[in-house]
Amino acid sequence: MKLIPNFAELLHEIELPSPEKCFLIEVGDEKYIDKWIKDGQLSCELEHLFEWISVEYKLKKKNLNEEEQAIAKEIKNRFPIDKWRVIKIFSDHQRKYRYYKKAIEDVKNRTTPRMTEQAIMTIFSPGWSINT
Repeated sequence: MKLIPNFAELLHEIELPSPEKCFLIEVGDEKYIDKWIKDGQLSCELEHLFEWISVEYKLKKKNLNEEEQAIAKEIKNRFPIDKWRVIKIFSDHQRKYRYYKKAIEDVKNRTTPRMTEQAIMTIFSPGWSINT
């Protein structure tokens, strides 16, 4: 999964889609989340999907066998496991606040209070990847 390419532009224009539509399904994603894809898009809430992924692929377990470790690594490389919440908060709160500055402040307070606004915005830059 990858973030839609015009996320930052839509954020500034106060036109973000629902959190589920902020991500594009990539070739190969269906291998892991096929039951949650319909017509090339997510068919469930983003939060539900990532909770399911975390449980299904044992992402919080420490003592996995080699096969489970390999799958967990692939999942962490393929899906924005650590960053989806920020996207969801932006999308949800933009409708509430209508200004991205307030949404950034809310994201900062809910996720990483010590992060600067500029640091938060770097996750939307073209070079951003889920591995950073």
